[in-house]
Amino acid sequence: MRHFNQGRCRQQVQFLRRQFAQDGDLPFSDVLSEDLIAQALTAIGAFWIDRIYSPLVTLWVFLSQVLSADHSCRAAVARLVAHRISRGQKPCSAETGAYCQARDRLPEKFFSTVACSVGRDLDAKADRRWAVERSASLHVRWHHRHHA
Repeated sequence: MRHFNQGRCRQQVQFLRRQFAQDGDLPFSDVLSEDLIAQALTAIGAFWIDRIYSPLVTLWVFLSQVLSADHSCRAAVARLVAHRISRGQKPCSAETGAYCQARDRLPEKFFSTVACSVGRDLDAKADRRWAVERSASLHVRWHHRHHA
């Protein structure tokens, strides 16, 4: 069973990578808002100076780094430069130092707080009929396996 879960996880990661590559935008920009990030920073008592690498941009760049086939800081920063240019913004430096420092400044608690907030927001927006149907389907499969 463990092998199956690892394979499924690998498939999901590959799907996210393909999705990100096709989209060309910064990852999860549809669910990671400035308000959500500000609330997370307030919740953990952190503050930030407004720079190119705000917590939101730093998180986006970090996610693009993790999801990309090339996990280097250089490639992640290059994607941010391209993103800024595509939006008509002035490109930031292609040097990685500022990004690495910004990433290091984000407290660990920030990541878990953001993940929980995004999860709550997505759950609140989910179609409850889908959740009930999915739950019933899982129950039927579990019952069949354990009582067959």
